[in-house]
Amino acid sequence: MPKETEEARDERKRTFIEALKETKYRALVEPLHRKTKAYLEGEIPAEDLFKTIHYVSKESGELVQMFKKRPDVILAGIAMEENLYVTEICDINVKVRRGDLTVLFVDAIVNPANTGGSMGGGVAGAIKRSGGDIVEKQAMAAAPIALGTAVATEAGDLPNLFVIHAPTVDKPAGSSSPERIEAAVSAALAEAERVEAQTIAIPGMGTGVGGVPFDEAARAVVEGICAHETKGISDIILIDRDERMAEAFVKALERYDGENG
Repeated sequence: MPKETEEARDERKRTFIEALKETKYRALVEPLHRKTKAYLEGEIPAEDLFKTIHYVSKESGELVQMFKKRPDVILAGIAMEENLYVTEICDINVKVRRGDLTVLFVDAIVNPANTGGSMGGGVAGAIKRSGGDIVEKQAMAAAPIALGTAVATEAGDLPNLFVIHAPTVDKPAGSSSPERIEAAVSAALAEAERVEAQTIAIPGMGTGVGGVPFDEAARAVVEGICAHETKGISDIILIDRDERMAEAFVKALERYDGENG
């Protein structure tokens, strides 16, 4: 796969930030729209509407100023706000966030796949919904994807270059294990090196139908990173919507820092 040029990366950043701006603007305006409608229909007093107007006025000013900054400054600001923990493992910056894997500006995101490549529910389903059917079609075309290996596909409508499919189960309803998770992470990072992806996002793996407890899954992900000999990867974001998984990532990294500090 051809390496992304600086011009293409800059354009990808601009596209990502424009989409992010629209999302944040809508998140601010839509509640105001609902409050205005409720006031006009006599459902709430004017004072409630004025409180919302005051809040939107304050927040909108800050948002407008934020999106006037350079793309790199905007992305750095987002990272500072959202990172729950930051450390370094073997020259790779590793961060923890709680949030949506599919709205990150990274080169590649990891899909905790099954060996058949189908993308039904959980993280895989979310990736398919955001990226489109092309992601699943390419993954299934590459199947079977053996446990302990990984395959990169296009990212479709996602803001990334690649989705890296790393199986943690051998069938959609199969069970996983810490050993399978560690092997999947190791394979995903090797595949990221192959396609020259420098920034990677990894969600909680094996905790859904796989049945692995959050703390064991987080420890396995960190061990998979530790076992990797980096060549070009600079940043890894460990991210999950579930607060329990995000906390498990933080604890696993704290344990790593305590043992290696």
